[in-house]
Amino acid sequence: MKNLAEGNIYKNFILFAIPVVLSGLLSQAYNTIDTMIAGKFLGSDGLAALGATGDLITFLSCIFWGYSTGVSIYSARLFGGKRMRELKTMVYNNLVLLMAAALIMAAGITLFCPQILEWFRVDPMIRQNASIYLLIYVWGMWLILLQVALIFMMQAMGASSFQFWMSLLSAVLNVVGNIFTITVLEWGVAGVAVSTVVSALVADIFLWSKMKKIFQQLGVGEHRVIFDKSSFRKSFTYGSWNMVQQMILYASTMMISPMINGLGSTATAGYVVARRVYTLNNCIYQSSAKTLSNYAAQCIGAGKKENLKKGYHVGWLQGFLLTLPMLLVCAFFAEPVCRMFFPKGEGAEALAYAVSFARFFLPFAILDMTDNLFHAFFRGTGAVRLLVVSSLIYSVSQMLYTILFIDKFSMNGVYLAWVLGWATEALFAWTAYQLGWWKK
Repeated sequence: MKNLAEGNIYKNFILFAIPVVLSGLLSQAYNTIDTMIAGKFLGSDGLAALGATGDLITFLSCIFWGYSTGVSIYSARLFGGKRMRELKTMVYNNLVLLMAAALIMAAGITLFCPQILEWFRVDPMIRQNASIYLLIYVWGMWLILLQVALIFMMQAMGASSFQFWMSLLSAVLNVVGNIFTITVLEWGVAGVAVSTVVSALVADIFLWSKMKKIFQQLGVGEHRVIFDKSSFRKSFTYGSWNMVQQMILYASTMMISPMINGLGSTATAGYVVARRVYTLNNCIYQSSAKTLSNYAAQCIGAGKKENLKKGYHVGWLQGFLLTLPMLLVCAFFAEPVCRMFFPKGEGAEALAYAVSFARFFLPFAILDMTDNLFHAFFRGTGAVRLLVVSSLIYSVSQMLYTILFIDKFSMNGVYLAWVLGWATEALFAWTAYQLGWWKK
């Protein structure tokens, strides 16, 4: 475990960030390989089946991801303040809540699955496979979300290296599982979902064992956990605000999804690849930004608020330097990068949609990197209302820009809306930061 608020800030940031970024890349790598395998062996229709409800899955995941992020910030404050008994109680209480909520959500998705596919305007040719993938994924989502929550809690306590090995294990299991279920068992898109769930289950077993050891090292291994209403209420406040922020952030993407599906399965397949290339870059600066949110929370917990602004500047520099290499590779080698997702000689139109994004629009993700860093700073300092407002500005502006440009520019209009949405939010967030609104 490591208290980021003590010692050399540059050294603390980079040592914390490297395993977090690497594990984030590994997580995205096996998600990317999922998509590549589906594209290579199942063709454009397989890609479209995975992506038809992909934005819904992302939206549902972000609800729990956002809640876990908020709770981890509260965990960092407790850790910084050396309140270890309360920390253990809070972690256990919230893990039970997350798993129960995920299973209830899966039941709801199952009940309304036909209506969901209709609302998303999923092409009838891929609807059955899209339904199979969605249902398997949501019923296994509690295992995936448990993995995320445990990792976030460990990050809050400065323990970032173990997650790298768990991400590596998950990546290997997932890739091997995909190849086996698709090429040997011939399960199609169902095999992609099953492999993801099984790899998360294995990682959960190791992560839970590690979490128990961490609490033993903190001297509370024998502390008996009971439900604590006061502790839960405080953590729920942190978690719920961040959950709302994530819902707002991804709501526009989910609302736009039917418009993209309405352009046909080719557009959906190209969009899946474009999002995968974007996410591969996004995970670098998003993972790096976690350093700042945990640093800020630990500073506040330790009573060192004077260090916050320096933390922001170090965080931006770190995020930029870590992001730039991947960004340049994907932009300058857009066609060979995107071609890896398609069978040789197939999917020319979908490929063109993906290449257009990587070559012309992805470089502007530096704006998104800046937005993510402001999110981390506002989250870590407890400025959750400002965080929600900033995300709302992005979501509303992105949706309006998409409605404005999609008919005229097709998929390029969707990508242009991303960039303009990033720029709009960055302008607001920078203004709020400079004026010190986060202090209130």
